[in-house]
Amino acid sequence: MQAQNRGHSVIIHSDTIAGWHFAEVDGNAVYRFGPFESHKIVLELVAVLFPEIPVLEFAAPSVLLDDNALMIRCNAERAAKVTKEQEAA
Repeated sequence: MQAQNRGHSVIIHSDTIAGWHFAEVDGNAVYRFGPFESHKIVLELVAVLFPEIPVLEFAAPSVLLDDNALMIRCNAERAAKVTKEQEAA
């Protein structure tokens, strides 16, 4: 939970042109990785590199997002996930 409170998470997403990507979002910094050929490769890398950081995945492919757009989407996904978990409890 500490990682979520600081805004630290990993985002997995695909774009409409290049393939699969992941990005570490930590506060105001975004560290991008990719493109990769498959979703499986990204899942394996994220599990090894970021075993304790919350992982969010964008469902639909999108255009390649700039850092600000990626952070906004990450925060929205994280807020939606927390709200869903609170409603289930």
